Amino acid sequence: MPFLCTPRLLKSLVNEQTGQHRVGLQITDLFPHKTQSSAVYTPNFQGPLYLYAHDRDLTEDVATAVDGGNKVTDAEYKGLAAYLLATVEAANGEIIGDAAATSIANALVLRLNKGQSLTLEDINAAIEAESAGATLTGGDSFGTVLQVLQIISGYKVFTLNAGVIVELAGAFNDGGLPNVVGNSFSDPEDADLLFNKFNIDSFYLSARKGQLKKAQTAVDSKGNPVPLVVIYNDNGTLIQ
Repeated sequence: MPFLCTPRLLKSLVNEQTGQHRVGLQITDLFPHKTQSSAVYTPNFQGPLYLYAHDRDLTEDVATAVDGGNKVTDAEYKGLAAYLLATVEAANGEIIGDAAATSIANALVLRLNKGQSLTLEDINAAIEAESAGATLTGGDSFGTVLQVLQIISGYKVFTLNAGVIVELAGAFNDGGLPNVVGNSFSDPEDADLLFNKFNIDSFYLSARKGQLKKAQTAVDSKGNPVPLVVIYNDNGTLIQ
């Protein structure tokens, strides 16, 4: 499915009086909206629809420690850097390293904040800049664009536990990590607040011509991109 990210919306706080989440961004051109509907033909109209922001960090700095000749995570880490550390093999057969994983993750988040694509080519370019010869896939690397998008959009939470062996006797732990990574994804607690109306035709009209398009292509007074919304296809291309 597509992924709708809200890089500049503030966390949707709960109103103390009503118990309802405050609106981050209101979109009124998604059908069926009550102003577009007929009680005769579309009695179950809805809308307007609201885009909420989550309060999770997309990535946090990671670190490893040496334990019996192996490199292990020295604490529990969440987010994109932890994912990259556990899925990307360096060209020399080791892990890409703590600093590289953190820098790559930050570079990808920066692309999101600028409303730029996150295709395999884009991700590999960010990886190459920090760890020459490494790629998201290929060799013993087993990352996927889809999983990167799940994490960076907030639709999934990636948690790498403390003590995970990422480098076994000086080599990327390709035998143990795939199973660890597969079991490290979970749904966020606020999953029900994330936008999921991708099955309505007006979503694509709005994303390419309407209010979502305007939110995606917003710029500041100097012409720099400051998107309120960024929408990705499963392959990391933009829907706009």
